[in-house]
Amino acid sequence: MRREILTGIMTLVSTVLVLGAQTGNSPTIIKQIDSEPVVFIEEVKPVKLGFDTSLYLPEGFNAYAHPQNFMDISYIEEEVPVQFDFDVKQYLPRYFDPYKKYFDLNTIEYIEEEEEIDFNFDIKDYLPEGFSAVSAS
Repeated sequence: MRREILTGIMTLVSTVLVLGAQTGNSPTIIKQIDSEPVVFIEEVKPVKLGFDTSLYLPEGFNAYAHPQNFMDISYIEEEVPVQFDFDVKQYLPRYFDPYKKYFDLNTIEYIEEEEEIDFNFDIKDYLPEGFSAVSAS
């Protein structure tokens, strides 16, 4: 009896799948959606800074213009040597060398102090007798 019911159910399911595949409504057929025709348009909102930026830019400035020669772009400003009107050696320690490596920063060990936590009750009342948080090894 069970075998006949099971066979009937399997026949019914396979018939539904076959008929659904022929009509294109089968649950096993997944339609692929082409994402090419979907166009996303992002609205660009102007940013108001509260002042006129053109006053701080060169005349004819165009942020989107490409430079004619990339070698003309200076990314690093040249350092202007500072001239003092006095002898700085008088104010520095003897044999002072600003480029000397006095210590290696990688050798510094930072030890974090442990904070003591106040629970506003006695923890020992809730721990087993003879409990030790530090394991004896």
